[in-house]
Amino acid sequence: MEQVQKEKKRFRIPWGLLFNITIIALTFFLIFYFIFSEGGFVDLIESGMKISVIWLVAAVFVHLLNIALDMTVIYLFVKENDKNMTVKKALIASMTGQFFCAVTPSSSGGQPMQVFTMTRMGISGAVATSALIQKFLVWQFTMSVYCIIAVAARFSFFSQHLDSYMWVFSIIGFLAQIFMIVVLLLASFNKNLTTKVVNAFITFLAKLYIVKNPDEKKKGITETLTSFHESNKELNKNKKLLVKVYAITAVQMTAYFLVPFCISMSFGIECNMFDMLCAQAYVNMVSSLVPLPGASGAAEYCFSVFFGSYFTAETIKSAILLWRTITYYGTIAISAPFAWLRKKQAIENNEPIAETL
Repeated sequence: MEQVQKEKKRFRIPWGLLFNITIIALTFFLIFYFIFSEGGFVDLIESGMKISVIWLVAAVFVHLLNIALDMTVIYLFVKENDKNMTVKKALIASMTGQFFCAVTPSSSGGQPMQVFTMTRMGISGAVATSALIQKFLVWQFTMSVYCIIAVAARFSFFSQHLDSYMWVFSIIGFLAQIFMIVVLLLASFNKNLTTKVVNAFITFLAKLYIVKNPDEKKKGITETLTSFHESNKELNKNKKLLVKVYAITAVQMTAYFLVPFCISMSFGIECNMFDMLCAQAYVNMVSSLVPLPGASGAAEYCFSVFFGSYFTAETIKSAILLWRTITYYGTIAISAPFAWLRKKQAIENNEPIAETL
């Protein structure tokens, strides 16, 4: 019996590795598809259609502005409590987060790696954690409000172009944003009520044998909610900083949402900028429901649905390729050296490599 158990352990299926291989294969397939399939980028080039390089440069610029503003928010939050924070450290932390958000499911690896990176640069772990929680609060509130405005402003228009599946995902995405705002408000201003509700939910799941070790889960969530609540109290003390970071975050999202508009202009397709911003908000709202790195597959499909009325059959695939290249593949490319540097430093300092991945 013992020998059988050893054999099972020896031949354990590496699900993590298989998952990574699947995602990489899916990514290369999508790139190949949008380049070489009928109506793809190759066909667009061969058609002799003129593409405005200036507008493509503008698309790259607004995305880089999005990354720069992300760095700025990190700098402002950390600098508030640790004067050792510098622009260089904020850049490294931001780019490390960009990389690990892009390559991990649901962007789950970004914040832990940012905390780890900042502590290795001399920033207090408590300060780094608090700053990133505050940043998350501001980001999520702003994103939720942005999506709700987009839905309210252009729902009748986009609903005409949705199939039954996208209708369902759109409704779920919208409700998820509303739910997130309610949860954030409760967690921010009524920690005790939030703790009771969450603990009751965990107890319910434990009875259904869905959650194991419920007491341990409750303890961890209580600690998280306490940090969440304290971070929000600190954030609300400095009204000037609060207004500043909310304004910067709103501009950051707008810059990111402007990428499809710039791409459409590069193809000579003139459209309403506000409509394009709303369409990109829809894409983010729905594709974020898919727990894959970069929402691979879902992001491309959502783009084709919500922007299908703006781009033609000859340009939609190329538009998706350019959009993903600028906002996703490009982000991985420019942020990867920072992740590699973090790994190299860990090796030099004899730190566990697993902690950096």
